[in-house]
Amino acid sequence: MNKRLLLLCLALGVILLQGCAGKKAGSSLNQDVSAEQEYEESYDAAENGGYPDSLEGFNRGVFSFNDGFITYVFSPIDTVYTGFFPPDIRAGFGNFYRNLGYPVRLINALLQFKFDKMAKETASFALNTVFGVGGLFHITHNMPSLQSSPEDFSQTLAFYGLDSGTYLVLPILGPTTLRDAVGSVADSFVHPFSLVTPDSAKYALIGHDKANTASANLPAYKSIKEESFDHYTSMKDVYFQYRIGLEKE
Repeated sequence: MNKRLLLLCLALGVILLQGCAGKKAGSSLNQDVSAEQEYEESYDAAENGGYPDSLEGFNRGVFSFNDGFITYVFSPIDTVYTGFFPPDIRAGFGNFYRNLGYPVRLINALLQFKFDKMAKETASFALNTVFGVGGLFHITHNMPSLQSSPEDFSQTLAFYGLDSGTYLVLPILGPTTLRDAVGSVADSFVHPFSLVTPDSAKYALIGHDKANTASANLPAYKSIKEESFDHYTSMKDVYFQYRIGLEKE
C-alpha cells in the first residue's frame, strides 16, 4: 500500500513542477529581458541559450514522457477532481498546505539573514492559523506588509554562492536543477510532513498537496504548450526565470 501511495505522489509531482513553472509565466515574462540578461551574466552559458543544459538529449526524452503522463493520465483525473471539489474548496486546500510549509520558509530565511522575511512569515502564519481556521483561509492575502516570496534551501545555497548546476528533467518528478534537487531533499526533512505517521498517511497528504497545486496550474501549462514553438525550451525558460526571480527577492 505504501509503495502505491509513494508512486502516486511521485506521479503527481510532475504536474506540480511543470505546472508551477507555467503558473509563474505571466509575472516572470513581464521581466524576461532583464532576468535573462542577469542570468546569462550569472551562468555564462551562452552556448546553451543562456541556460545550462548539458543533458538536453536525455531531458527532452524524459520531458516527452512526462508530457504524455500529464495529457493522458493526469488530465482525466483532474477533470473528475475539479468536478468533485469546487474552486473555493480547492483554494482552501492550497492555503492549508502553504501555511503548513512555514518552517521551511522560516529556516531558510534565517540561514540567509533575511530577518524581515522571518517576521513577515511568522506574523502571516500566526494570523492565518488562528483566524484562518488552521490556514484554510489565507486572511493575510490582502495585507501587502505581510507578503513575501517563499524561501527554500536551494535559494539558501545560491545565497552562499553555489551555482544551479545543469538543468535536469526527472521522470515523473519533472524539471529541476542539480542544486534545486538537493534543496528539495533537504527541505523535506524540516517540513511537518516528515513527522506524519504512518507513512501511508504522510504520502497521502503529500500526494494530495501536489495534486491540488497541479490542478490549479494545469490550465496555464496547457496554454504555454499551445502557444509554444518548442514546448521544452519554453518550459525550461520559464522555470529558470522563475527560480532566478526568487533568488533576487
